Amino acid sequence: MHLDDYKALIEQLLPIYNKPDFETTFKLLTEHETGPVRLQIKMEINRLMTPCNKTIDLRGRVKGQCRQYTFNGHSHWLDDVAINIYHHRNAVFGGQYCYGLYEELINTHNNFRIIHQQQKAPPVDTATTDTQSSLFQARLIRFGYYLSREESRLSIATPMALTLTNNQQVLATTVDISLSGAKCKVPAAFDYQLGQTIAASFPQLAQQYQDARLNLSHHYRILGIDEIQDNDSVKWLRLLALTENTALQAIIKHDQHQSLSRNNHDDKIIQLRTQGFEHCYLKHTTTMPLFFAGTHLKYSLLTDHNQHQWQYWHDERNQPVINHLLSTTRMTNLGLSQASQTSTLIYSFFHEHQGQRYFYSAALSEMTRQQRLLFWQVGAKRKSWRVMQLTLSPLTSTDVQTLAKLTPEMMPCCQDLSHIGTLQDLTHSQIQSDYLCGAPSTLVAQELNQFRHPRNPISQAEAILFDPKPLRSESRFSYQTTITLHQGDDNISGHSIDFSSRGLNINLDQPLRCKQGDTVIIGFTKLARSTKNDILKNMPYQIVRTSPNGKNIQLTTIENEEGLLGGQFLRNLIASNLEKLPLCKEPQPSPAMLLAMHQMLLTRLHSLPYFAEKIDHKIKVKAVGSNLPLSPLANMLQQLNNNNRFNLDVIFKQRVKELLADPMRPRDKQQPPFIHELYLAVEFHGNKIHKVETKLREDFDDVASLRTYIHQARQQGDLFALRITALPLLNPLTALIGEKLSQLARLTLHRARALEIEFTSLMGCGEISDITDEVLIRLEIH
Repeated sequence: MHLDDYKALIEQLLPIYNKPDFETTFKLLTEHETGPVRLQIKMEINRLMTPCNKTIDLRGRVKGQCRQYTFNGHSHWLDDVAINIYHHRNAVFGGQYCYGLYEELINTHNNFRIIHQQQKAPPVDTATTDTQSSLFQARLIRFGYYLSREESRLSIATPMALTLTNNQQVLATTVDISLSGAKCKVPAAFDYQLGQTIAASFPQLAQQYQDARLNLSHHYRILGIDEIQDNDSVKWLRLLALTENTALQAIIKHDQHQSLSRNNHDDKIIQLRTQGFEHCYLKHTTTMPLFFAGTHLKYSLLTDHNQHQWQYWHDERNQPVINHLLSTTRMTNLGLSQASQTSTLIYSFFHEHQGQRYFYSAALSEMTRQQRLLFWQVGAKRKSWRVMQLTLSPLTSTDVQTLAKLTPEMMPCCQDLSHIGTLQDLTHSQIQSDYLCGAPSTLVAQELNQFRHPRNPISQAEAILFDPKPLRSESRFSYQTTITLHQGDDNISGHSIDFSSRGLNINLDQPLRCKQGDTVIIGFTKLARSTKNDILKNMPYQIVRTSPNGKNIQLTTIENEEGLLGGQFLRNLIASNLEKLPLCKEPQPSPAMLLAMHQMLLTRLHSLPYFAEKIDHKIKVKAVGSNLPLSPLANMLQQLNNNNRFNLDVIFKQRVKELLADPMRPRDKQQPPFIHELYLAVEFHGNKIHKVETKLREDFDDVASLRTYIHQARQQGDLFALRITALPLLNPLTALIGEKLSQLARLTLHRARALEIEFTSLMGCGEISDITDEVLIRLEIH
């Protein structure tokens, strides 16, 4: 027989070796074995549990730094891996130091002898499943939280004795310390919690400086828990001092200017890494952030991927009318003053009649069931159908403090802000037919007239890019000259306000009824006489925007022969008179104001942004962004793993091609993100997850089978309906992050370069949103 075949059985018996029921349990578990086999198993257990007094010294024997560690009344020299194994396995051996524990400590995976034996042994085929699973263990990045220091830190490695809340003793090693905090390396075997209060002392510093006060315990709070790449046996703790340690303060002040100490820039690295991932998310999110002053929308942050939402709420005049979607009545009914956060689903579509566009929208709480069914049956048949999730929350005292730090000249822009919102587009063409599967409404179509928006007034909200960069492709100049507009039988005089070689802004003496996309002929009457150029008498333009009164019109040149000739003439005219023409400055938002908006917004995430990279031709999910406390979805994904990482195996493991590889393949033109709907049926045993079954929407033959699946999942446990988006990253960096990287490079060039490489190596990103409520409402499952 080989004892290796009975390892699992021996492992079961070791913890009860000294218990009264050991013999009974041993006979029960080995009743099918022969006498000699049972004897050898018992002899092996006796050998492993024999008390040991050998001192362990791993210095020079393992790949890692060793330090003095005391247990069983003896002082040993162990590295972090061995210390981790000791705390994991100590309970298995009954809390006593025996030969079984001794053998495990001297045969760790980083022991040079074990490494040499593995290199000599024939290669073993590693399980593909384990490799694939590691690709989807993503680390958590806490969005909206930034570590900032107002003091220098002393880089020093010294032992730090920690006492956790359950009185467990942990020996840590400092990385750096300051007057108000510390960063230290600890064994990963212990349970550390964010916000936990621990006690700490500095025994080696007490001996070195002969100051007994350093042996006294002082309290710290855990602010952050970071994992060390390629080393799962240790973690980094970021600590905030809660009590004043005068002895430590004296040492720090004394040593700050000594040669052995240096300034530490880890806080800047951590902060910039977080902001880099945040900006990458903001740059590619389809969610539209909104900032309110009372019940009135004041700002909307635009990205390349959410501009379609902003543009959707423009009428045929290309005038913004989103103010009617977020009307004062609707905002008041949401109960902003009473709730810390409020959220609702809003359905909308538009109807075009006699050249005019009429919008319809209704929040879930504004309709009866029959009205909702009618709204679905009329709206979901149209291409203009939209389903949106509006979430609103008031500014907190922290947000007000953030705004107070802005420069005085920026305060008028932000001082009346009261709420932050997000408008998330949940529309998905593949599931649009779901809204038509319900029972037919008993109401007539005229019932929807109460949900029709008025056409005026137009929105006064300002749309600003989340990253300050110019929107105009060319310079625009203020210049007033007489013009004549011709359209059909209409001939209207007016004058120009400003122009460029491809654009024109005019005021007419009489209103013109027109819409976006119409073609008109512009005659520059005065310029044509002075230049004697016939092209200026009949330049074709296309209408981009017209004011509600029909007098102020913005136009762009048409790309035909006449338009190109006219554009070339205007370019030559501008070049010849560049010094005389006053330049129209494009207004840019303040970077400080944008960063304040970002910070307020990123503490209110309603999805899980994720970021992917390619390693050895395999796609790996590198990180997931989230707020604390974790949402139910984030909490469930973290429970699937044994550490602080997120386990995304259940989402991506069998669906890499359709969810990651194909959507993140670089494309020539910017396209909307790929969208998938995924359903997770979660079964629990007690408080622990027992089983998770997943299905994509396309796995169901019809809506009836989907309803059945959801019913069964909710009866047996819990259900999560997820909306998963993915798109490639062509340039994850933004102007603000590029500027911050340049500032960091002046302090530490190699670390700034490493951060830049980390960002630019990302191949794609996406969002995972919990849309369970929307799915249940859509399918009318109560």
